[in-house]
Amino acid sequence: MTHQKTLLATAIVCAMASGPALALTDAQELDQLKRQLGTLLERVSQLETKTQNAEARALAAETKAETMSTHKAPAVISSGNDKIRVSVSGHVNRALLVVDDGKETDLYHVDNDSSSTRLRVIGEGDVSPELTVGTAIEVQLESNSSFNVSQDNEAVSGDSISDRRLEVYFDHDRLGKLWMGKGWTASEDSSEMDLSGTALVGYSSTADIAGGIKFRNGAGNLSTTRVGDVFINLDGLSRKNRLRYDTPSVAGVKLAASAVEDSAWDTALTYAAEHGQGTVAAAVAYSDQQSNDGQVNGSASFLHNSGVSVTLAAGERDSGAQDPNFVYGKLGYQNRWFDAGKTAFSADYHVANHAQVRSDKAKSVGVQMVQNIDSWATELYVGYRNYDLERAGDNLDDADALIAGARIKF
Repeated sequence: MTHQKTLLATAIVCAMASGPALALTDAQELDQLKRQLGTLLERVSQLETKTQNAEARALAAETKAETMSTHKAPAVISSGNDKIRVSVSGHVNRALLVVDDGKETDLYHVDNDSSSTRLRVIGEGDVSPELTVGTAIEVQLESNSSFNVSQDNEAVSGDSISDRRLEVYFDHDRLGKLWMGKGWTASEDSSEMDLSGTALVGYSSTADIAGGIKFRNGAGNLSTTRVGDVFINLDGLSRKNRLRYDTPSVAGVKLAASAVEDSAWDTALTYAAEHGQGTVAAAVAYSDQQSNDGQVNGSASFLHNSGVSVTLAAGERDSGAQDPNFVYGKLGYQNRWFDAGKTAFSADYHVANHAQVRSDKAKSVGVQMVQNIDSWATELYVGYRNYDLERAGDNLDDADALIAGARIKF
C-alpha cells in the first residue's frame, strides 16, 4: 500500500513538472484531473488505514487468546445482598491408613478425621465500625472416616455429609461476641491447644486416625472394643446447638459460656499471647453434661522461638461409676529447612483410664511429621501410633497404625 502511494505521488510530481504543457490545455480539463488525483489519494489513504486497523485487531485478538490460555480469570463470589460480603473456604484431607492388629495387616483409603474434609460459607456485614453481624454454614464431607473404618468395615457405607456449623453471630469490639445456632460450645477445643505444627496427624485426640479399629483378644478374635472407645481426651461438649457468649480479649484472656441443648452448659477460660521467648496458648473448661456429670479439662502449649514446643493436656469426668480421666504430653520441633515451607516433627504419649470399663488403662505413643508447601496451600504428613489396652481378665493385642496423606486448603 505504501508502494502504491509512492507511485501516485511520483505521478503528481511529474504532472507538476509538465506544467507548461498543461497550461496549453483547457482549464476545465486541468481542474478535473486535479479532482481525480485528490479523490484517488483519499481512497488510498482510507485503504491504508483500514489495513492497519485490521492488522491491529488481529494482533490484539492473538494476544488476548494467548493471555486467556495462560491465565484463568479470577473467580468472583457475589452475595445476594449487597450489605453482606461472602467468602467460601475449606479443605480436602485424604490419606492411606495401614493397621496391624496383631494378626492381620490391612490398608484403608480414608478421610483423616483429625481434620475432616469440609466446606464452609461465611457471610458478614458491618453494622458499624464496632459491630459485625455474621452467618456460618459449614458441612463435613467424609468418605471412609479414619475414625470409623474397621477390620470388618473397610468401606464405610451411608451418608457421609453432616453439618458442623449452622449459626449466626454478633461480634462487637467492646461488648464481645454472641453466637446462636449449631457450632462450637464454649468448652470445645479446650483439651486441644497445640502449637507443635503436627496436630493434623497427632494431637490429644489420639483415636482420630484409627478410632474404628477393634482390638483382638488372645485367641486372635476381634473383640467389640474399638480404639475410639478407650482413647479419650474429654474435650468439652463439642459442637452443638447452643447460645454462646464470649467476652472481648483482655491481655490475651477471654471468658466464654454457653447454654447447650438438652439442658447442658459449659464455660471456658482461654489465653493466647506472644512473649519475648515465644507463643503461648492455653485453655481450661468446665462442662455439665446431659447426664449431669461434671467434667473439668484443659490444655496448654508453648512454642519457643527456637522451634521447640511443649504441649500438655488433662481432664477428668465425675460420672459416679467410672470417673474416666486422661493425661497427654507432646514434645515437638519445627523449622524452615526448605524454601517450600516449615517442617514439623513431634513425639507424644497418651494415657486414658476407665473410659469403657473401670479397669481399663489405655496407653498410646506416637511420632509425627508434617511438611508444609506454602505455594500449594498443602500439608504433607505421616504419622505412626501404637495403641495398647490393659484390661483386667482380658489379654488384648496391641494395634499399630501408620497414616500418610495430604491436606489441601482452598
